[in-house]
Amino acid sequence: MGFDKKILQARIADDNSWWVDGKIPYYNDLSKRRYYRGFFDLVTQRFPHRAVVLMGPRRIGKTVMMYQAIQNLIHEGVDPKQIFYFSLDTPIYTNMPLEELIYDGLAIHSTKLEDAYFFFDEIQYLKDWEIHLKSLVDRHRKSKFIASGSAAAALRMKSIESGAGRFTDYFLPPLTFSEYIDLNGYNDLLVETHVNFNGPRRFYKSLDIETFNNHFVDYINFGGFPEIALNAEKVKNPERVIQKDITDKVIMKDLPSLFGIENTLELQQFFNVLSYRTGEILDYKKVSQETKTDSKTIKKYIKYLEAAFLIKVLHRVDISAKRFKNITQFKIYLTNPSLYIGLFGRISMDDERFPHLVETAVYAQYLHREHEFLRYANWKIGKDEGEVDLIQVSNNFQNVNWAVEIKWSDNPKAGKLKQFMAKNKLTKAVLTSKTKFEDYEDLLIVPNSIYAYVVSKNALDKQNEEML
Repeated sequence: MGFDKKILQARIADDNSWWVDGKIPYYNDLSKRRYYRGFFDLVTQRFPHRAVVLMGPRRIGKTVMMYQAIQNLIHEGVDPKQIFYFSLDTPIYTNMPLEELIYDGLAIHSTKLEDAYFFFDEIQYLKDWEIHLKSLVDRHRKSKFIASGSAAAALRMKSIESGAGRFTDYFLPPLTFSEYIDLNGYNDLLVETHVNFNGPRRFYKSLDIETFNNHFVDYINFGGFPEIALNAEKVKNPERVIQKDITDKVIMKDLPSLFGIENTLELQQFFNVLSYRTGEILDYKKVSQETKTDSKTIKKYIKYLEAAFLIKVLHRVDISAKRFKNITQFKIYLTNPSLYIGLFGRISMDDERFPHLVETAVYAQYLHREHEFLRYANWKIGKDEGEVDLIQVSNNFQNVNWAVEIKWSDNPKAGKLKQFMAKNKLTKAVLTSKTKFEDYEDLLIVPNSIYAYVVSKNALDKQNEEML
């Protein structure tokens, strides 16, 4: 049963308030993420003619970025009545074909479809959304279509399957550490320097590493979410805000609607176990025993949680960086270390679990570089066994490009890392520490907070992309 057209159009008009005065005051006042420029360039791109699919987890700024793009379009002279926004998780829009929805919007002011911009927020709530969006792109070549969704893996899969040549994916990760530092104005704690890593490379040192580390701890606790990270003093009980978004919106709403999950309580308990073990090496047998879940269900739940962009699986290679034929062990990382706090409360740097959250935070800086072949190395040959936390291999698994061992200590041991380096002919690798910074011939020892900043900073600046 459909809604009365007048009711539907009244809701559309309410959601597009800029039609009245051309302004979106609240969202325009928020700081723009460093990823905004790349997104807006795609919004205004006319050739090739493609829809933009903005992907990423909940509460990391996708809707804000859409509103900022709308305001930007208005500032550049686009008629406000030519810009339409629809939040598809709104019940009144449930299962409405996109074409019907946009024509209902156009009818309000008798607007022509040509040269219009259409923003579809949380598009995963529309069944077969990719078919609807592909049809719009094919049929209306003078209009621009922008969609967003919080189930990144599921969206990307459908985008690749049905949107080849019609969709451009744009991935928005949780707030990176360099964004957190830059947006909060903590840059005065840093000075630019250089290290020797296959030649001189731009790097940073801190003038006060203890204070900088305190900011890193704050970032781990709540820094992945822009709304909380930039308004920490105004947000009461951020743990509850994060937990509510995880449980109520993702586990209980997003995943059941996408995958038809019935036992959401079991999935929540499974996610709790994985979250607590973030950064640890796991195996199916161990997880099965701890969660009382069979291996088939474990693999299914991991697929769901990856699709919701709550976790990321890191696969294993041996000391020679070769893949294993039988996958029995793996690492699970939360995509955002702040998710841990939503489940288990704030954590201090003295907590026994904190080193795992440090490793999770460092890994999270690489999420926007998904095209890279990241792995961890773990081996046991007779009595010899070892591990290296993070490596990058070539796409044919013939070479290792770099290796990082992550430690929360000022006396980090490099024995196993050097063993891995010798086996793979690496002349230099990174060993992280708590506060120590030393640039040796074969090792760069650097505080985790500095390393996390540099990795995300270099990616955002699109400079030194070959580094680390």
